[in-house]
Amino acid sequence: MICLAKATGNCPNGLNIKRMSIALILSAVFGVFCAWGAASVQIPGLVVTYAVLLATFYNRLLIGLVIGLAGSIHLIKGELANAALRGAISGVLVSLALATYGGLSGLPLVAFGLVYGIITDVAATKYG
Repeated sequence: MICLAKATGNCPNGLNIKRMSIALILSAVFGVFCAWGAASVQIPGLVVTYAVLLATFYNRLLIGLVIGLAGSIHLIKGELANAALRGAISGVLVSLALATYGGLSGLPLVAFGLVYGIITDVAATKYG
């Protein structure tokens, strides 16, 4: 059951709607940036098609979904440090699926996934 009625965004089942919204909106923006970057820059070994652009956008959106759901995971002490580490791990793990398509040319996708994951999780933690 997903709670949509709480004004604070905190639901009894642990889903924070405000956190999820922030994570999904930021990741959608990053998805557009990343797809635009992939379309405008020549990456050796990567053939850019509409399917690749859609997969890139979807991958970034998936990072936001994972981060939105991961709010209760505590890896280290310190709220923002934990968010940065959790976001980095989420960004890298989700980006690896897309990066394997391009071989070594997919490494920038992992690097940007790491950065986008950190930014998204820190913002969702701070403002969510």
